[in-house]
Amino acid sequence: MPLLSKKSLRILRNALLTVVVLFCIVFGGGRLAAGYLMARLALTTGPNGPQTPAMLGVPFARVEIPSGPRRLDSYIVTAASSCTNPPVLLIYHGVQETISEWVKAQKFLYDHCVSSVIFDPTGSGNSSRPAAFEAIGEDSIAAYEFTVQRFPGSRIYVLGHSLGNAPMLAAEPHFPSPPAGMIVASAFASLRSQKSIQEHLLYRLLAYTIPDWWNNGKAVEQVHVPLLVIHSDTDEVNPVEGGRAIYAAAPQPKTLVILHGYTHNTLYQNPSEQWWGPVLVFVKAASESHPELPGPR
Repeated sequence: MPLLSKKSLRILRNALLTVVVLFCIVFGGGRLAAGYLMARLALTTGPNGPQTPAMLGVPFARVEIPSGPRRLDSYIVTAASSCTNPPVLLIYHGVQETISEWVKAQKFLYDHCVSSVIFDPTGSGNSSRPAAFEAIGEDSIAAYEFTVQRFPGSRIYVLGHSLGNAPMLAAEPHFPSPPAGMIVASAFASLRSQKSIQEHLLYRLLAYTIPDWWNNGKAVEQVHVPLLVIHSDTDEVNPVEGGRAIYAAAPQPKTLVILHGYTHNTLYQNPSEQWWGPVLVFVKAASESHPELPGPR
């Protein structure tokens, strides 16, 4: 005699189908909702502030970088003519920041004979809207291409801060030519590994119903240029374990610098020789170790 009658089996089968359909609806809806909220809340900022490098006595150009049909607001600071073969640093800033907040950092770099480009991606500052993951990925490549064209023959380095590391790392394999080096500053290993997410059961469950957006630990495996990972052991936003995990996953050549006692945003709010020193040393060392200019991929 069967354990379940045909009627019971039919009821069970229908119940299972219902559960599967509901799961698909919830899962799909969760992905769409999470993507929408991430773009509108995390990747969208207000307008750019009034601060410019000129207010600190640094000459600059304000340029709209083309990215498909969009335009990206940017500040460009060119090293003084007295500098010999100055490197160029393209900066991918973090979430809820605009280029106006980075003018102190650009002055610091200018004072140390480093040219710099910083831009607001789609949805940020005065750049085109609305924010979208796909757009920001395209912006990351467009900004690099623009910088290469703006500074022909120069050595281009890229630096990411906080969430800005994610699109930078994801985009690097798609750059038309490799950068001279890459600096990963104050980064998380992945959004799912974030402490604020893992400490809350609901957030942790939601994290596994959405795509594994911007997993820096995986993305860095595809980076084959000199790499500097720099992180403070007192970073209150992205714990230092994230930087260590990214460094461990990265191929050689790579360098890890753990700073002591700095907050998450020190590099642009209060730039100093102590914080930026390893970056300047890295740029010089990378230039000496790899004197040839990078060619097309």
